[in-house]
Amino acid sequence: DALIDAYTEDWQRINADRPTGYPIETPYMHIQSVRDICCYGPIQEMMQNLIGEPMGVHLNLTPWVTTERNWHQDGYLNPDHVTDHYLAVWVALDDIHPDSGPFEFAPGSHRLPKITHDRMLASLTEKEQASPMWPKYSERILTPLFERLIVKAGMSVATYTPKRGDVLFWHARLLHRGSMANVPGMERRALIAHYSGIHHRPDMPPAVPYGD
Repeated sequence: DALIDAYTEDWQRINADRPTGYPIETPYMHIQSVRDICCYGPIQEMMQNLIGEPMGVHLNLTPWVTTERNWHQDGYLNPDHVTDHYLAVWVALDDIHPDSGPFEFAPGSHRLPKITHDRMLASLTEKEQASPMWPKYSERILTPLFERLIVKAGMSVATYTPKRGDVLFWHARLLHRGSMANVPGMERRALIAHYSGIHHRPDMPPAVPYGD
């Protein structure tokens, strides 16, 4: 509760007129309350047990409304050498209302055939490949593909409506999305953090230990 309260106070002070949250994807580098949650001991311990090595945070998503981003995985967004040494974590900062556009996922979808970074880029035009927006361009190919795969595999879609303080960990290959809100603009207070195994990111600066 203390970590959530401190983060909420900072978020409201800095993002008062910006429901999409911090304007950068690395606020943990500048805001202690973000780091304190991302590096919280029990979260770190759980990730190391799941992946088998220490995990370093390198990205945050901080909107207090649904992202409305359609079906995707996180694995193909990263270089292929990362393999599945990757996790994302969703921390509920308040009780999540079902009308706010909750997080949705397809259980078991992480076992589908892998979509890799290199093969995904090869499906785009040269201009799209060179753009930092290439993940957005990939949606025209992947969204209908994922929709077909969910139906073909007979997968269900689960909705995540946690209580304040609940934490969800998901696999790099899990199909997930931010659903459309039944009440547009309704608050959905959350902090999302993405982590990589520190021994599998030679493309990033060395990991820096935080706190104890």
